[in-house]
Amino acid sequence: MGAIKPLGKYPGARRGGDYLFVSGMSARMADGSVPGDVREQTRVVIGKIRDALAGFGAGLDDCVAITSYLVDMRDFDGYNEVYNASFAAPGPARTTVAVHQLPHPDMLVELTATAYKPQHGEST
Repeated sequence: MGAIKPLGKYPGARRGGDYLFVSGMSARMADGSVPGDVREQTRVVIGKIRDALAGFGAGLDDCVAITSYLVDMRDFDGYNEVYNASFAAPGPARTTVAVHQLPHPDMLVELTATAYKPQHGEST
């Protein structure tokens, strides 16, 4: 999928000890466009999180917490369908909140992630 440079002065992901913190990811593409409906956007966002974690040798199974921002809670079912297909049970802890808007008028969803990936050895 390839990393897209953040619009501000912050990393897409950062290590803090044995934890990885993935900045808010949206479906914004390199050309500035935002694709499709909430299902497509959720797939893109989770792919970007996967790519960010891979840069640290981690994956979605290492996620311990996700915060999700939806512009419209009527999109929850479509978002949740893709989310559930992306994470193995029991999945990370999750909070989903409704927001008034996101930085691009076509953005419907944004996610942040926290993962646990020890710098040395295996996770417990």
